Amino acid sequence: MRVLAVGSSRWMLALFGLLCLLGQHIFMHHLGGVGLALPFNAVTWLFIGAMLAAGAFALRPMLVSSDFWWFLLLGAAILWLPFFYAHAEPTRVQALPRLLGLSGGVLFYLVLQQCRFNASQRRLLLCLLLGLATLQMLFGLVQFFLLPADNWFRFNTRVRLPYGIFMQRNVMSSFVGSGVVLALYLLVVMRAGRARWLMWLWCVLVAVMGIVLVVLLQSRAGLYGLLAGLLLLLPVCWLRLSTWPQRWLLVGMVLLGACAGIVLLLQSDAYKRTLEVYGELGVRYEIWATTLSMIVRHLWLGVGYGGFEPAYYAEAARLLAAGGPIPQMPGGLHHPHNEVLLWLAEGGAITLLAFMLLALGLCRLLLHLPWSERLALLALILPLMGHLMSEYPLGHSSVHWLWLLVVLWFFDSEYGRGRLYYRLPAWPGRALLLTVGLVTMFYMATGLQTTWQLTHFERERFANEERLTAVWNPWFWQDRRELYQHSAELEAALAEGDQSGLQAYLAWSTPMIARLPRSSLLHNHLVALLALGREQEAQTLAERLRLEYPHARQFSVVSLAAIKARLAAGEALKVHRHLSEPVGSATYYQNWYFE
Repeated sequence: MRVLAVGSSRWMLALFGLLCLLGQHIFMHHLGGVGLALPFNAVTWLFIGAMLAAGAFALRPMLVSSDFWWFLLLGAAILWLPFFYAHAEPTRVQALPRLLGLSGGVLFYLVLQQCRFNASQRRLLLCLLLGLATLQMLFGLVQFFLLPADNWFRFNTRVRLPYGIFMQRNVMSSFVGSGVVLALYLLVVMRAGRARWLMWLWCVLVAVMGIVLVVLLQSRAGLYGLLAGLLLLLPVCWLRLSTWPQRWLLVGMVLLGACAGIVLLLQSDAYKRTLEVYGELGVRYEIWATTLSMIVRHLWLGVGYGGFEPAYYAEAARLLAAGGPIPQMPGGLHHPHNEVLLWLAEGGAITLLAFMLLALGLCRLLLHLPWSERLALLALILPLMGHLMSEYPLGHSSVHWLWLLVVLWFFDSEYGRGRLYYRLPAWPGRALLLTVGLVTMFYMATGLQTTWQLTHFERERFANEERLTAVWNPWFWQDRRELYQHSAELEAALAEGDQSGLQAYLAWSTPMIARLPRSSLLHNHLVALLALGREQEAQTLAERLRLEYPHARQFSVVSLAAIKARLAAGEALKVHRHLSEPVGSATYYQNWYFE
Protein backbone atom coordinates (compact mmCIF):
# COMPACT_ATOMS: atom_id res chain seq x y z
CA MET A 1 0.00 0.00 0.00
CA ARG A 2 3.01 2.28 0.40
CA VAL A 3 3.21 2.65 -3.38
CA LEU A 4 -0.39 3.86 -3.57
CA ALA A 5 -0.06 6.41 -0.78
CA VAL A 6 0.42 9.42 -3.04
CA GLY A 7 -2.46 11.68 -2.09
CA SER A 8 -5.10 12.40 -4.70
CA SER A 9 -2.96 10.73 -7.39
CA ARG A 10 -3.75 7.34 -5.85
CA TRP A 11 -7.10 7.46 -7.64
CA MET A 12 -5.28 7.67 -10.96
CA LEU A 13 -3.31 4.54 -10.07
CA ALA A 14 -6.42 2.73 -8.87
CA LEU A 15 -8.43 3.58 -12.00
CA PHE A 16 -5.55 2.70 -14.30
CA GLY A 17 -5.16 -0.64 -12.52
CA LEU A 18 -8.90 -1.30 -12.78
CA LEU A 19 -8.79 -0.61 -16.52
CA CYS A 20 -5.76 -2.86 -17.10
CA LEU A 21 -6.87 -5.76 -14.93
CA LEU A 22 -10.64 -5.69 -15.52
CA GLY A 23 -12.16 -3.02 -17.75
CA GLN A 24 -10.14 -3.69 -20.90
CA HIS A 25 -11.21 -7.35 -20.88
CA ILE A 26 -14.98 -6.79 -20.78
CA PHE A 27 -16.55 -8.43 -23.84
CA MET A 28 -19.78 -7.24 -25.44
CA HIS A 29 -21.27 -8.58 -28.66
CA HIS A 30 -21.26 -5.99 -31.43
CA LEU A 31 -21.50 -5.58 -35.20
CA GLY A 32 -17.88 -4.82 -36.06
CA GLY A 33 -16.28 -1.63 -37.30
CA VAL A 34 -13.57 0.63 -35.94
CA GLY A 35 -13.19 3.25 -33.23
CA LEU A 36 -16.09 3.62 -30.84
CA ALA A 37 -18.16 1.13 -32.82
CA LEU A 38 -16.11 -1.46 -30.92
CA PRO A 39 -17.33 -1.60 -27.29
CA PHE A 40 -13.90 -2.22 -25.77
CA ASN A 41 -12.78 1.18 -27.12
CA ALA A 42 -15.72 2.88 -25.45
CA VAL A 43 -14.76 1.13 -22.20
CA THR A 44 -11.18 2.40 -22.57
CA TRP A 45 -12.34 5.98 -23.01
CA LEU A 46 -14.82 5.59 -20.16
CA PHE A 47 -11.87 4.87 -17.86
CA ILE A 48 -9.75 7.61 -19.42
CA GLY A 49 -12.59 10.05 -18.70
CA ALA A 50 -12.65 8.85 -15.09
CA MET A 51 -8.86 9.32 -14.84
CA LEU A 52 -9.12 12.84 -16.28
CA ALA A 53 -11.75 13.69 -13.67
CA ALA A 54 -9.61 12.16 -10.91
CA GLY A 55 -6.60 14.04 -12.25
CA ALA A 56 -8.37 17.32 -11.57
CA PHE A 57 -7.66 16.82 -7.89
CA ALA A 58 -3.98 16.18 -8.57
CA LEU A 59 -3.52 19.64 -10.07
CA ARG A 60 -1.45 22.11 -8.07
CA PRO A 61 -0.70 25.79 -8.64
CA MET A 62 2.66 24.70 -10.05
CA LEU A 63 1.93 23.08 -13.43
CA VAL A 64 4.45 20.51 -14.68
CA SER A 65 5.20 19.84 -18.33
CA SER A 66 8.14 18.87 -20.52
CA ASP A 67 9.73 19.64 -23.85
CA PHE A 68 8.22 16.53 -25.38
CA TRP A 69 4.70 17.41 -24.22
CA TRP A 70 4.93 20.82 -25.90
CA PHE A 71 5.93 19.16 -29.16
CA LEU A 72 3.04 16.74 -28.70
CA LEU A 73 0.64 19.62 -28.06
CA LEU A 74 1.91 21.66 -31.02
CA GLY A 75 1.72 18.67 -33.38
CA ALA A 76 -1.83 17.89 -32.26
CA ALA A 77 -2.89 21.53 -32.68
CA ILE A 78 -1.50 21.62 -36.23
CA LEU A 79 -3.31 18.39 -37.08
CA TRP A 80 -6.57 20.17 -36.20
CA LEU A 81 -6.03 22.87 -38.85
CA PRO A 82 -7.19 20.86 -41.92
CA PHE A 83 -10.44 20.16 -40.08
CA PHE A 84 -11.45 23.75 -40.85
CA TYR A 85 -10.61 23.66 -44.58
CA ALA A 86 -13.66 24.61 -46.64
CA HIS A 87 -13.42 21.62 -48.97
CA ALA A 88 -13.54 19.24 -45.97
CA GLU A 89 -17.03 20.41 -44.96
CA PRO A 90 -19.00 17.41 -46.39
CA THR A 91 -16.83 14.77 -44.72
CA ARG A 92 -15.02 16.39 -41.78
CA VAL A 93 -17.43 14.99 -39.21
CA GLN A 94 -16.01 11.51 -39.87
CA ALA A 95 -12.57 12.65 -38.71
CA LEU A 96 -13.88 14.25 -35.51
CA PRO A 97 -13.56 11.12 -33.31
CA ARG A 98 -9.96 10.69 -34.48
CA LEU A 99 -9.06 14.29 -33.63
CA LEU A 100 -10.86 14.19 -30.29
CA GLY A 101 -9.02 10.98 -29.43
CA LEU A 102 -5.73 12.67 -30.30
CA SER A 103 -6.56 15.67 -28.10
CA GLY A 104 -7.75 13.46 -25.26
CA GLY A 105 -4.43 11.63 -25.35
CA VAL A 106 -2.47 14.89 -25.13
CA LEU A 107 -4.57 15.94 -22.14
CA PHE A 108 -4.13 12.53 -20.48
CA TYR A 109 -0.35 12.84 -20.90
CA LEU A 110 -0.42 16.21 -19.14
CA VAL A 111 -2.49 14.77 -16.28
CA LEU A 112 0.05 11.98 -15.80
CA GLN A 113 2.75 14.61 -15.47
CA GLN A 114 0.79 16.42 -12.74
CA CYS A 115 0.56 13.26 -10.63
CA ARG A 116 4.33 13.40 -9.98
CA PHE A 117 4.71 9.70 -9.29
CA ASN A 118 7.98 8.46 -7.81
CA ALA A 119 10.12 5.79 -9.50
CA SER A 120 8.26 2.89 -7.87
CA GLN A 121 4.89 4.24 -8.89
CA ARG A 122 6.01 4.85 -12.47
CA ARG A 123 7.20 1.26 -12.71
CA LEU A 124 3.90 0.13 -11.22
CA LEU A 125 2.10 1.66 -14.21
CA LEU A 126 4.30 -0.39 -16.54
CA CYS A 127 3.57 -3.50 -14.48
CA LEU A 128 -0.14 -2.82 -14.85
CA LEU A 129 0.31 -2.57 -18.62
CA LEU A 130 2.10 -5.90 -18.50
CA GLY A 131 -0.83 -7.30 -16.51
CA LEU A 132 -3.17 -6.10 -19.25
CA ALA A 133 -1.04 -7.81 -21.90
CA THR A 134 -0.83 -10.99 -19.81
CA LEU A 135 -4.60 -11.33 -19.54
CA GLN A 136 -5.07 -10.70 -23.26
CA MET A 137 -2.46 -13.34 -24.07
CA LEU A 138 -4.28 -15.83 -21.85
CA PHE A 139 -7.53 -14.91 -23.59
CA GLY A 140 -5.89 -15.52 -26.97
CA LEU A 141 -4.50 -18.91 -25.93
CA VAL A 142 -7.91 -19.96 -24.61
CA GLN A 143 -9.43 -18.97 -27.96
CA PHE A 144 -6.87 -20.98 -29.90
CA PHE A 145 -6.74 -24.14 -27.78
CA LEU A 146 -9.83 -24.44 -25.57
CA LEU A 147 -12.96 -22.78 -26.95
CA PRO A 148 -15.48 -25.23 -28.43
CA ALA A 149 -17.18 -24.58 -31.76
CA ASP A 150 -20.37 -23.37 -30.08
CA ASN A 151 -19.08 -20.72 -27.65
CA TRP A 152 -20.64 -17.66 -26.07
CA PHE A 153 -18.01 -15.33 -27.55
CA ARG A 154 -19.02 -16.46 -31.07
CA PHE A 155 -15.33 -17.00 -31.83
CA ASN A 156 -15.02 -18.80 -35.16
CA THR A 157 -13.05 -21.92 -34.28
CA ARG A 158 -12.88 -22.99 -37.95
CA VAL A 159 -10.55 -20.07 -38.67
CA ARG A 160 -8.98 -20.22 -35.19
CA LEU A 161 -6.82 -17.10 -35.30
CA PRO A 162 -6.99 -15.71 -31.75
CA TYR A 163 -7.71 -12.01 -31.57
CA GLY A 164 -8.27 -11.46 -27.84
CA ILE A 165 -10.65 -8.60 -27.21
CA PHE A 166 -9.55 -6.76 -30.36
CA MET A 167 -11.52 -8.72 -32.99
CA GLN A 168 -8.58 -8.39 -35.41
CA ARG A 169 -5.51 -10.60 -35.39
CA ASN A 170 -3.07 -7.92 -36.64
CA VAL A 171 -4.08 -5.57 -33.82
CA MET A 172 -3.80 -8.43 -31.33
CA SER A 173 -0.37 -9.35 -32.70
CA SER A 174 1.16 -5.87 -32.37
CA PHE A 175 -0.26 -5.59 -28.85
CA VAL A 176 1.16 -8.97 -27.84
CA GLY A 177 4.52 -8.06 -29.38
CA SER A 178 4.56 -4.89 -27.31
CA GLY A 179 3.84 -7.00 -24.23
CA VAL A 180 6.79 -9.28 -24.95
CA VAL A 181 9.21 -6.37 -25.28
CA LEU A 182 7.81 -4.74 -22.13
CA ALA A 183 8.24 -8.01 -20.19
CA LEU A 184 11.91 -8.18 -21.20
CA TYR A 185 12.45 -4.55 -20.25
CA LEU A 186 10.86 -4.96 -16.82
CA LEU A 187 12.85 -8.13 -16.32
CA VAL A 188 16.09 -6.13 -16.23
CA VAL A 189 14.95 -2.86 -14.61
CA MET A 190 12.73 -4.03 -11.76
CA ARG A 191 14.28 -4.37 -8.32
CA ALA A 192 11.76 -6.39 -6.34
CA GLY A 193 13.99 -7.52 -3.46
CA ARG A 194 12.97 -10.90 -2.09
CA ALA A 195 10.14 -11.13 -4.61
CA ARG A 196 12.45 -10.60 -7.59
CA TRP A 197 12.22 -14.25 -8.61
CA LEU A 198 8.43 -13.84 -8.93
CA MET A 199 8.99 -10.90 -11.25
CA TRP A 200 11.43 -12.96 -13.26
CA LEU A 201 8.97 -15.85 -13.48
CA TRP A 202 6.14 -13.54 -14.59
CA CYS A 203 8.24 -11.80 -17.25
CA VAL A 204 9.66 -15.07 -18.58
CA LEU A 205 6.21 -16.65 -18.87
CA VAL A 206 4.76 -13.57 -20.58
CA ALA A 207 7.65 -13.40 -23.05
CA VAL A 208 7.41 -17.08 -23.98
CA MET A 209 3.62 -16.98 -24.17
CA GLY A 210 3.67 -13.79 -26.27
CA ILE A 211 6.23 -15.11 -28.76
CA VAL A 212 4.13 -18.25 -29.20
CA LEU A 213 1.04 -16.15 -29.89
CA VAL A 214 2.75 -13.85 -32.37
CA VAL A 215 3.87 -16.89 -34.36
CA LEU A 216 0.39 -18.42 -34.22
CA LEU A 217 -1.28 -15.17 -35.31
CA GLN A 218 0.78 -15.06 -38.54
CA SER A 219 0.70 -11.28 -38.71
CA ARG A 220 3.55 -9.58 -40.54
CA ALA A 221 2.97 -6.35 -38.63
CA GLY A 222 3.24 -8.12 -35.30
CA LEU A 223 6.12 -10.42 -36.25
CA TYR A 224 8.33 -7.77 -37.84
CA GLY A 225 7.62 -5.30 -35.02
CA LEU A 226 8.51 -7.91 -32.41
CA LEU A 227 11.71 -8.92 -34.22
CA ALA A 228 12.80 -5.28 -34.52
CA GLY A 229 12.04 -4.70 -30.83
CA LEU A 230 13.99 -7.78 -29.80
CA LEU A 231 17.00 -6.79 -31.92
CA LEU A 232 17.11 -3.42 -30.14
CA LEU A 233 16.37 -4.65 -26.63
CA LEU A 234 18.26 -7.93 -26.34
CA PRO A 235 21.71 -6.27 -26.39
CA VAL A 236 20.57 -3.95 -23.60
CA CYS A 237 19.24 -6.90 -21.59
CA TRP A 238 22.45 -8.86 -22.19
CA LEU A 239 24.62 -6.05 -20.84
CA ARG A 240 22.41 -5.20 -17.88
CA LEU A 241 21.91 -8.75 -16.61
CA SER A 242 24.53 -9.45 -13.97
CA THR A 243 25.27 -13.17 -14.41
CA TRP A 244 25.84 -15.55 -17.32
CA PRO A 245 23.01 -17.91 -16.26
CA GLN A 246 20.58 -14.97 -16.45
CA ARG A 247 21.83 -14.07 -19.92
CA TRP A 248 21.53 -17.56 -21.29
CA LEU A 249 18.10 -17.93 -19.68
CA LEU A 250 17.06 -14.85 -21.63
CA VAL A 251 18.27 -16.31 -24.93
CA GLY A 252 16.73 -19.70 -24.15
CA MET A 253 13.40 -18.06 -23.32
CA VAL A 254 13.24 -16.31 -26.70
CA LEU A 255 14.22 -19.47 -28.59
CA LEU A 256 11.75 -21.58 -26.60
CA GLY A 257 8.89 -19.26 -27.42
CA ALA A 258 9.75 -19.16 -31.13
CA CYS A 259 10.17 -22.95 -31.41
CA ALA A 260 6.98 -23.67 -29.44
CA GLY A 261 5.01 -21.28 -31.66
CA ILE A 262 6.33 -22.87 -34.86
CA VAL A 263 5.58 -26.41 -33.63
CA LEU A 264 2.04 -25.49 -32.59
CA LEU A 265 1.50 -23.67 -35.87
CA LEU A 266 2.58 -26.69 -37.91
CA GLN A 267 0.28 -28.95 -35.91
CA SER A 268 -2.74 -26.77 -36.67
CA ASP A 269 -4.54 -26.00 -39.92
CA ALA A 270 -3.34 -22.41 -39.75
CA TYR A 271 0.11 -23.28 -41.12
CA LYS A 272 -1.39 -23.55 -44.62
CA ARG A 273 -1.69 -19.77 -44.69
CA THR A 274 1.94 -19.11 -43.74
CA LEU A 275 3.48 -18.58 -47.18
CA GLU A 276 0.49 -16.56 -48.32
CA VAL A 277 0.60 -14.29 -45.28
CA TYR A 278 4.34 -13.65 -45.18
CA GLY A 279 5.18 -13.98 -48.85
CA GLU A 280 3.29 -11.15 -50.55
CA LEU A 281 1.73 -7.77 -49.94
CA GLY A 282 -1.47 -8.62 -51.80
CA VAL A 283 -4.05 -5.88 -52.14
CA ARG A 284 -2.12 -3.53 -49.84
CA TYR A 285 0.38 -2.76 -52.60
CA GLU A 286 -2.39 -1.58 -54.93
CA ILE A 287 -4.03 0.44 -52.14
CA TRP A 288 -0.75 2.17 -51.29
CA ALA A 289 0.02 2.90 -54.94
CA THR A 290 -3.41 4.44 -55.50
CA THR A 291 -3.16 6.41 -52.24
CA LEU A 292 0.26 7.79 -53.17
CA SER A 293 -1.15 8.89 -56.53
CA MET A 294 -3.98 10.63 -54.66
CA ILE A 295 -1.49 12.34 -52.30
CA VAL A 296 0.52 13.68 -55.25
CA ARG A 297 -2.62 15.09 -56.89
CA HIS A 298 -3.76 16.77 -53.64
CA LEU A 299 -0.37 17.49 -52.13
CA TRP A 300 -1.01 20.83 -50.41
CA LEU A 301 -4.53 20.71 -49.02
CA GLY A 302 -5.37 17.01 -49.18
CA VAL A 303 -8.77 15.61 -50.06
CA GLY A 304 -10.30 16.82 -46.80
CA TYR A 305 -10.56 15.15 -43.40
CA GLY A 306 -12.88 12.16 -43.53
CA GLY A 307 -12.83 12.16 -47.33
CA PHE A 308 -10.36 9.35 -47.98
CA GLU A 309 -12.95 6.75 -48.96
CA PRO A 310 -14.79 8.67 -51.73
CA ALA A 311 -11.53 10.22 -52.94
CA TYR A 312 -9.83 6.83 -53.12
CA TYR A 313 -12.52 5.28 -55.29
CA ALA A 314 -12.57 8.34 -57.53
CA GLU A 315 -8.78 8.14 -57.94
CA ALA A 316 -8.92 4.40 -58.63
CA ALA A 317 -11.59 5.01 -61.28
CA ARG A 318 -9.44 7.74 -62.86
CA LEU A 319 -6.44 5.41 -63.05
CA LEU A 320 -8.61 2.64 -64.49
CA ALA A 321 -10.10 4.98 -67.11
CA ALA A 322 -6.57 6.06 -68.06
CA GLY A 323 -5.80 2.49 -69.11
CA GLY A 324 -4.40 0.97 -65.94
CA PRO A 325 -5.06 -2.60 -64.79
CA ILE A 326 -8.24 -3.38 -62.90
CA PRO A 327 -7.32 -2.98 -59.21
CA GLN A 328 -8.63 -5.12 -56.38
CA MET A 329 -10.72 -2.49 -54.65
CA PRO A 330 -12.36 -3.82 -51.48
CA GLY A 331 -15.66 -2.34 -50.39
CA GLY A 332 -15.79 -0.09 -47.35
CA LEU A 333 -12.16 1.00 -47.59
CA HIS A 334 -12.10 3.77 -44.96
CA HIS A 335 -8.30 3.76 -44.51
CA PRO A 336 -5.30 2.93 -46.75
CA HIS A 337 -3.76 0.35 -44.40
CA ASN A 338 -1.25 2.97 -43.35
CA GLU A 339 -1.99 5.56 -40.66
CA VAL A 340 0.59 8.05 -41.93
CA LEU A 341 -0.70 7.87 -45.51
CA LEU A 342 -4.24 8.42 -44.24
CA TRP A 343 -3.34 11.71 -42.55
CA LEU A 344 -1.26 12.86 -45.52
CA ALA A 345 -3.99 12.02 -48.02
CA GLU A 346 -6.70 13.83 -46.06
CA GLY A 347 -4.76 16.75 -44.57
CA GLY A 348 -2.06 17.47 -47.12
CA ALA A 349 1.25 19.19 -46.42
CA ILE A 350 0.23 20.61 -43.04
CA THR A 351 -0.04 17.09 -41.60
CA LEU A 352 3.50 16.37 -42.78
CA LEU A 353 4.66 19.42 -40.80
CA ALA A 354 2.87 18.09 -37.72
CA PHE A 355 4.53 14.68 -38.06
CA MET A 356 7.93 16.32 -38.43
CA LEU A 357 7.35 18.23 -35.19
CA LEU A 358 6.32 15.04 -33.39
CA ALA A 359 9.42 13.27 -34.72
CA LEU A 360 11.59 16.20 -33.61
CA GLY A 361 10.08 16.02 -30.12
CA LEU A 362 10.79 12.29 -29.95
CA CYS A 363 14.39 12.86 -31.09
CA ARG A 364 14.90 15.49 -28.37
CA LEU A 365 13.51 13.08 -25.79
CA LEU A 366 15.86 10.34 -27.01
CA LEU A 367 18.83 12.69 -26.71
CA HIS A 368 18.05 13.17 -23.02
CA LEU A 369 18.24 9.42 -22.35
CA PRO A 370 21.25 7.18 -21.75
CA TRP A 371 22.10 5.16 -24.85
CA SER A 372 20.66 1.93 -23.41
CA GLU A 373 17.37 3.64 -22.58
CA ARG A 374 17.21 5.10 -26.09
CA LEU A 375 17.29 1.58 -27.47
CA ALA A 376 14.76 0.46 -24.87
CA LEU A 377 12.30 3.25 -25.72
CA LEU A 378 12.57 2.56 -29.45
CA ALA A 379 12.12 -1.17 -28.81
CA LEU A 380 9.01 -0.64 -26.69
CA ILE A 381 7.25 1.55 -29.27
CA LEU A 382 8.41 -0.27 -32.42
CA PRO A 383 5.66 -2.95 -32.52
CA LEU A 384 3.01 -0.22 -32.41
CA MET A 385 4.79 2.30 -34.62
CA GLY A 386 5.59 -0.38 -37.16
CA HIS A 387 1.95 -1.41 -37.21
CA LEU A 388 1.06 2.16 -38.23
CA MET A 389 2.77 1.47 -41.56
CA SER A 390 0.47 -1.40 -42.51
CA GLU A 391 -2.80 -0.86 -40.66
CA TYR A 392 -4.92 1.62 -38.73
CA PRO A 393 -4.22 0.36 -35.17
CA LEU A 394 -4.85 3.60 -33.26
CA GLY A 395 -8.26 3.88 -34.90
CA HIS A 396 -9.05 0.26 -34.20
CA SER A 397 -7.76 0.06 -30.63
CA SER A 398 -7.75 2.92 -28.14
CA VAL A 399 -5.60 0.93 -25.74
CA HIS A 400 -2.81 0.99 -28.34
CA TRP A 401 -2.88 4.80 -28.11
CA LEU A 402 -2.99 4.62 -24.31
CA TRP A 403 -0.08 2.16 -24.24
CA LEU A 404 2.01 4.44 -26.47
CA LEU A 405 1.30 7.48 -24.28
CA VAL A 406 2.17 5.72 -21.02
CA VAL A 407 5.46 4.33 -22.39
CA LEU A 408 6.52 7.74 -23.74
CA TRP A 409 5.49 9.41 -20.46
CA PHE A 410 7.48 6.86 -18.46
CA PHE A 411 10.75 7.63 -20.23
CA ASP A 412 10.00 11.35 -20.32
CA SER A 413 9.42 11.37 -16.55
CA GLU A 414 12.14 8.89 -15.65
CA TYR A 415 15.01 10.32 -17.66
CA GLY A 416 13.87 13.50 -19.42
CA ARG A 417 15.71 16.66 -18.49
CA GLY A 418 13.44 19.16 -20.15
CA ARG A 419 11.16 19.59 -17.13
CA LEU A 420 9.21 22.86 -17.17
CA TYR A 421 7.19 24.46 -14.37
CA TYR A 422 4.51 27.14 -14.60
CA ARG A 423 2.81 28.88 -11.70
CA LEU A 424 -0.87 29.09 -12.64
CA PRO A 425 -4.18 29.11 -10.72
CA ALA A 426 -5.37 25.53 -10.31
CA TRP A 427 -9.15 26.04 -10.47
CA PRO A 428 -9.50 26.62 -14.27
CA GLY A 429 -7.59 23.43 -14.98
CA ARG A 430 -9.60 21.50 -12.44
CA ALA A 431 -12.86 22.74 -13.92
CA LEU A 432 -11.70 21.79 -17.43
CA LEU A 433 -10.58 18.30 -16.41
CA LEU A 434 -13.74 17.63 -14.43
CA THR A 435 -15.93 18.78 -17.31
CA VAL A 436 -14.04 16.83 -19.98
CA GLY A 437 -13.78 13.74 -17.80
CA LEU A 438 -17.45 13.65 -16.78
CA VAL A 439 -18.70 14.39 -20.31
CA THR A 440 -16.47 11.62 -21.70
CA MET A 441 -17.74 9.16 -19.10
CA PHE A 442 -21.38 10.05 -19.78
CA TYR A 443 -20.95 9.83 -23.55
CA MET A 444 -19.23 6.45 -23.41
CA ALA A 445 -21.61 4.95 -20.85
CA THR A 446 -24.69 5.95 -22.87
CA GLY A 447 -22.89 4.85 -26.03
CA LEU A 448 -22.44 1.35 -24.64
CA GLN A 449 -26.19 1.20 -24.00
CA THR A 450 -26.77 2.28 -27.62
CA THR A 451 -24.37 -0.41 -28.82
CA TRP A 452 -26.30 -3.02 -26.87
CA GLN A 453 -29.66 -1.92 -28.28
CA LEU A 454 -28.59 -1.73 -31.92
CA THR A 455 -26.66 -4.99 -31.80
CA HIS A 456 -29.72 -6.80 -30.50
CA PHE A 457 -31.95 -5.00 -32.99
CA GLU A 458 -29.92 -6.50 -35.84
CA ARG A 459 -29.58 -9.81 -34.02
CA GLU A 460 -33.38 -9.98 -33.80
CA ARG A 461 -33.62 -9.56 -37.60
CA PHE A 462 -34.74 -5.90 -37.36
CA ALA A 463 -38.07 -6.97 -35.89
CA ASN A 464 -38.16 -4.90 -32.69
CA GLU A 465 -38.37 -1.26 -33.81
CA GLU A 466 -38.62 -0.11 -30.20
CA ARG A 467 -34.90 -0.67 -29.79
CA LEU A 468 -34.19 2.21 -32.19
CA THR A 469 -36.06 4.65 -29.96
CA ALA A 470 -34.73 3.15 -26.72
CA VAL A 471 -31.14 4.31 -27.32
CA TRP A 472 -29.76 6.80 -24.81
CA ASN A 473 -27.18 8.37 -27.10
CA PRO A 474 -28.47 9.30 -30.58
CA TRP A 475 -24.98 10.43 -31.72
CA PHE A 476 -23.39 7.05 -31.01
CA TRP A 477 -23.54 4.78 -34.09
CA GLN A 478 -25.62 7.54 -35.73
CA ASP A 479 -24.99 6.41 -39.32
CA ARG A 480 -25.97 2.83 -38.57
CA ARG A 481 -29.11 3.83 -36.69
CA GLU A 482 -30.21 6.18 -39.47
CA LEU A 483 -29.58 3.46 -42.04
CA TYR A 484 -31.86 1.11 -40.12
CA GLN A 485 -34.62 3.70 -40.04
CA HIS A 486 -34.35 4.91 -43.64
CA SER A 487 -33.97 1.40 -45.06
CA ALA A 488 -37.21 0.40 -43.38
CA GLU A 489 -38.87 3.50 -44.81
CA LEU A 490 -37.49 2.65 -48.27
CA GLU A 491 -38.92 -0.86 -48.07
CA ALA A 492 -42.31 0.54 -47.11
CA ALA A 493 -42.19 3.16 -49.89
CA LEU A 494 -41.30 0.51 -52.49
CA ALA A 495 -44.13 -1.74 -51.33
CA GLU A 496 -46.71 1.06 -51.37
CA GLY A 497 -45.39 2.97 -54.38
CA ASP A 498 -45.02 6.04 -52.16
CA GLN A 499 -43.26 8.68 -54.28
CA SER A 500 -42.76 11.09 -51.39
CA GLY A 501 -41.20 8.32 -49.30
CA LEU A 502 -38.77 7.51 -52.09
CA GLN A 503 -37.89 11.20 -52.43
CA ALA A 504 -37.31 11.41 -48.68
CA TYR A 505 -34.94 8.43 -48.86
CA LEU A 506 -32.93 10.04 -51.66
CA ALA A 507 -32.75 13.30 -49.72
CA TRP A 508 -31.07 11.35 -46.90
CA SER A 509 -28.91 9.01 -48.98
CA THR A 510 -27.46 11.60 -51.41
CA PRO A 511 -25.22 13.36 -48.83
CA MET A 512 -24.61 10.01 -47.11
CA ILE A 513 -23.12 8.28 -50.15
CA ALA A 514 -21.06 11.40 -50.90
CA ARG A 515 -19.04 10.75 -47.74
CA LEU A 516 -19.66 7.00 -47.29
CA PRO A 517 -19.76 5.40 -50.75
CA ARG A 518 -20.48 1.91 -49.46
CA SER A 519 -21.82 -0.57 -51.99
CA SER A 520 -24.86 -1.36 -49.83
CA LEU A 521 -25.88 2.32 -49.65
CA LEU A 522 -25.23 2.80 -53.35
CA HIS A 523 -27.41 -0.20 -54.20
CA ASN A 524 -30.31 1.21 -52.19
CA HIS A 525 -29.82 4.59 -53.83
CA LEU A 526 -30.01 3.08 -57.32
CA VAL A 527 -33.16 1.16 -56.39
CA ALA A 528 -34.82 4.38 -55.19
CA LEU A 529 -33.83 6.22 -58.39
CA LEU A 530 -35.21 3.47 -60.62
CA ALA A 531 -38.42 3.25 -58.56
CA LEU A 532 -38.96 6.98 -59.19
CA GLY A 533 -38.41 6.52 -62.91
CA ARG A 534 -35.15 8.49 -62.96
CA GLU A 535 -33.48 5.94 -65.22
CA GLN A 536 -31.03 8.30 -66.89
CA GLU A 537 -29.69 9.46 -63.52
CA ALA A 538 -29.44 5.87 -62.34
CA GLN A 539 -27.66 4.82 -65.53
CA THR A 540 -25.10 7.65 -65.21
CA LEU A 541 -24.41 6.73 -61.59
CA ALA A 542 -24.10 3.03 -62.43
CA GLU A 543 -21.58 3.74 -65.19
CA ARG A 544 -19.41 5.63 -62.73
CA LEU A 545 -19.74 2.88 -60.13
CA ARG A 546 -18.57 0.25 -62.60
CA LEU A 547 -15.27 2.09 -62.74
CA GLU A 548 -15.04 2.62 -58.98
CA TYR A 549 -16.24 -0.92 -58.13
CA PRO A 550 -15.12 -3.05 -61.09
CA HIS A 551 -15.66 -6.29 -59.16
CA ALA A 552 -19.17 -5.46 -57.86
CA ARG A 553 -21.81 -7.32 -59.86
CA GLN A 554 -24.69 -5.35 -58.39
CA PHE A 555 -23.84 -2.31 -60.53
CA SER A 556 -23.59 -4.22 -63.82
CA VAL A 557 -25.94 -3.71 -66.78
CA VAL A 558 -27.52 -7.10 -66.09
CA SER A 559 -28.21 -6.23 -62.43
CA LEU A 560 -29.82 -2.91 -63.31
CA ALA A 561 -32.00 -4.60 -65.91
CA ALA A 562 -33.07 -7.16 -63.31
CA ILE A 563 -34.01 -4.41 -60.85
CA LYS A 564 -36.13 -2.63 -63.48
CA ALA A 565 -37.83 -5.89 -64.44
CA ARG A 566 -38.74 -6.65 -60.83
CA LEU A 567 -40.04 -3.14 -60.33
CA ALA A 568 -42.21 -3.46 -63.43
CA ALA A 569 -43.55 -6.79 -62.17
CA GLY A 570 -44.29 -5.36 -58.73
CA GLU A 571 -41.93 -7.81 -57.01
CA ALA A 572 -40.16 -7.04 -53.75
CA LEU A 573 -36.57 -5.81 -54.03
CA LYS A 574 -33.71 -6.39 -51.66
CA VAL A 575 -32.90 -3.37 -49.49
CA HIS A 576 -29.60 -3.48 -47.61
CA ARG A 577 -29.51 -2.56 -43.94
CA HIS A 578 -25.75 -2.94 -43.46
CA LEU A 579 -23.14 -0.26 -44.00
CA SER A 580 -20.79 -2.89 -45.44
CA GLU A 581 -20.49 -6.62 -45.84
CA PRO A 582 -18.49 -8.43 -43.12
CA VAL A 583 -14.81 -8.45 -44.14
CA GLY A 584 -11.49 -8.86 -42.37
CA SER A 585 -11.94 -9.48 -38.67
CA ALA A 586 -15.64 -10.12 -39.16
CA THR A 587 -14.76 -13.41 -40.86
CA TYR A 588 -13.29 -14.55 -37.56
CA TYR A 589 -16.47 -13.57 -35.73
CA GLN A 590 -19.38 -15.92 -36.36
CA ASN A 591 -22.04 -13.90 -38.16
CA TRP A 592 -24.94 -14.84 -35.93
CA TYR A 593 -26.82 -11.71 -36.97
CA PHE A 594 -27.12 -13.05 -40.53
CA GLU A 595 -28.33 -16.49 -39.47
